[in-house]
Amino acid sequence: MTADRALWEGLALVVVGSFCFSLAIPFTRWVEGLNASTITFYRALFGFAFLALLSLREREAWRFAAYRPVLPRLLALGGMVSATALLYTYSVRHTAAANAALLVNTAPVYVAVLAPLLLGEPRARYTWLSLVLALGGVTLITDPRGLSLASAELGGVVAGIFSGLGYALVMLLSRSLRGRVGGLTQNLWSNGMVVVLLLPWALRTPATEISVNLPSLIPLGVFSLGLSYLLYFAGLARVRAQVVSVASLFEPVFGVLMGMIFFAEVPGVLGWLGGGLILLSVYLISR
Repeated sequence: MTADRALWEGLALVVVGSFCFSLAIPFTRWVEGLNASTITFYRALFGFAFLALLSLREREAWRFAAYRPVLPRLLALGGMVSATALLYTYSVRHTAAANAALLVNTAPVYVAVLAPLLLGEPRARYTWLSLVLALGGVTLITDPRGLSLASAELGGVVAGIFSGLGYALVMLLSRSLRGRVGGLTQNLWSNGMVVVLLLPWALRTPATEISVNLPSLIPLGVFSLGLSYLLYFAGLARVRAQVVSVASLFEPVFGVLMGMIFFAEVPGVLGWLGGGLILLSVYLISR
């Protein structure tokens, strides 16, 4: 395979993976009668089942003795993934799709700020400029002047902001495990922890409500977690990580498009400007 062909194939895999992840928005919105905890549980359950089948080939996830020393860190990762996934699901259901997609994807900027403090990594060149751009973008897309303190919209926005911070901590924990635990194993443990922690809420939901929503819940887990992960790491195997991180900018773009196509949520002028600032901030960090 030539270098150019490998590059384009890798980029295509990452872009399709980003598209699959953004499918979480319509499938989450199409679920009826279930709360965010139950939706997050079944998303993780079906994603875990898909990834467990993949792990039968690689086997690393089942060699517990090899990574037993870092089990506490894996458990912490799973707990943080649970909180982040729950916040993101709530955000998707209570604010505009563009807001949810852009807010969660501010995570790389927070990582750039926190990684030197927590992991001792060198600070990226455009860290502070990116942070200012990201915060300005968040302010514009959420437009605090139009939010009521008692509105569900405000709750969705706050959940989206904290999902971005939570995702940043997930990325930092994952980095701390790099070279010791593979990506598939991390994802299996993370989704498994989500299933365990949210099981009490799922058990309270009548089986009839679950069965009615299976056409949305199954693809929500398989596509937005399982397949998106598979394509992302397949792309990462073909191109440099920096190229993949820039290509991953398609994820929030697809999220905005999902809101426009399926739910007629067209951002206003401030929304477009804020979204542009966030994408620019993440692009600078990715460089």
